[in-house]
Amino acid sequence: MKFKLIILYYFLKFRFRRKWLFSKDGLEKSRHQLLKNWRQNLAKSIFYQSFQNQLITHFPIISKAEFMENFEVMNTVGIKKKEALDIALKAEQSRDFSPMINDITIGLSSGTTGNKGIFLANEKERAKWVAAILDRVIGLELRKRKVAFFLRANSNLYESVGSSLLQFRFFDIKAEMTRNTNDLIQFQPHILVAQPSVLREIAKEYWAQKVTNLPEKVISVAEVLEAEDKRFFEQVFKQKIHQVYQCTEGFLAATCEAGNLHFNEDFLIIEKHYLDENKKRFHPIITDLNRFSQPIIRYELNDIIHEGKPCKCGRKSMTIEKIEGRSDDVFRFENEDSTTTIFPDFIRRAVIMASDEITFYTVIQRSNSLIDCYLEVTENTNKKEIEVKVESNFESLFDSFKLACPTISFLGSYEIEKGQKLRRVFVQKLY
Repeated sequence: MKFKLIILYYFLKFRFRRKWLFSKDGLEKSRHQLLKNWRQNLAKSIFYQSFQNQLITHFPIISKAEFMENFEVMNTVGIKKKEALDIALKAEQSRDFSPMINDITIGLSSGTTGNKGIFLANEKERAKWVAAILDRVIGLELRKRKVAFFLRANSNLYESVGSSLLQFRFFDIKAEMTRNTNDLIQFQPHILVAQPSVLREIAKEYWAQKVTNLPEKVISVAEVLEAEDKRFFEQVFKQKIHQVYQCTEGFLAATCEAGNLHFNEDFLIIEKHYLDENKKRFHPIITDLNRFSQPIIRYELNDIIHEGKPCKCGRKSMTIEKIEGRSDDVFRFENEDSTTTIFPDFIRRAVIMASDEITFYTVIQRSNSLIDCYLEVTENTNKKEIEVKVESNFESLFDSFKLACPTISFLGSYEIEKGQKLRRVFVQKLY
């Protein structure tokens, strides 16, 4: 009961401060109010003690590798990396995600590229997360609703949202998908939360079974939501698809009522590391003023973000036009004296512009001279003809970069390992 009251307290705080989201001064005021306690907490972090009273721009920029290397001296609750990792890995194996260290929840992120990340959250941090999710994603209503979420791992964080008004059910994506989908249809959720690769399987089954009792809200998480997938989901579920941008580093952004993804700049400080000359793409550098057990300060994400235009909803927080992928997904072609970079968007367009009959694809750079490509197309479509068009598009693309086109090898099959995130365009070099 005490924990529920803490959630309610923070939820009311978010609601009271909602008006601050609609002005730049309000966002600054919100962050300023959080800064005092945030700075005091840094005295408990061996790594950050000496930076406690400095400007945030004087703190070092941290990568994921550095974050994990310094896990023990960064966190403020004295948790050892091996202890946390052991608990998280046992939870992964047993599928029991309830164990904690004292009151600290331990979470494990496999990451899109397979690099493990550990996150910590104490009771107040869990309550703030739940309150933010209720405020910006699920909503709080005086009626009973059922929420289905498909994720690689359950967590105390997710279970914390459950109440007499919200019934949560975790669907393990490592379980057999046909059974999961049939159970989901029987469950009849009001809200469905899943990553796009899973949503795709659910949507195909809903379409095939002509399911009419559809969720009221569908939320995409964990993976990049491609435009073509979004259109398909909206066709099947007959609604706008919402997104939550969240990772080990925290709850970063959510979709507003106008359908745009906004960074949570009332408690996040966002800096930009631009990746191209025209400043179209950037890595976000995140400082989260709500994180105390495990400070997230000037943490540079590997995601490639396109900033969006000001939103008609009126919020002044930065919008995200799209998340293009990760820097690990960028194709690079090297010769003796230079490297040519091709961002994932160019690769995607070479495929999807070939035909509207393409329903799924994956493109993998294997070397300077080899690209693997897997295509799925609609029934009664000549796949060979589409492959020829895709290959022609790649030839034109590489010609525009003044590069010889690599060999395009079309795969007969492609499977995503259960529990792994879908990556449509990525690099996995053979040599």
